[in-house]
Amino acid sequence: MTGDKQLLKDAKMCTRWALGLTFVLIFVFPGVMFLTGYNYTLAFFTGWTYLAYGWLIIAGLYITIRPWVELYLEKKKAEQ
Repeated sequence: MTGDKQLLKDAKMCTRWALGLTFVLIFVFPGVMFLTGYNYTLAFFTGWTYLAYGWLIIAGLYITIRPWVELYLEKKKAEQ
């Protein structure tokens, strides 16, 4: 049952982080820019688009490569 408790604890932590980051990135950051009267330019929007695509590519590569690295390390550890 210890594994179940740890899983629930980790799930709660991930949920808090997800909700917190969602709140900050969707409401707080744009809200501050809106309240200050910032004018969105095409260059600003293009920069945010490139940043989002970059984040997407890096996250995809990490999610794809990490299991391979862990499998390699487990096999290397098992050989010793």
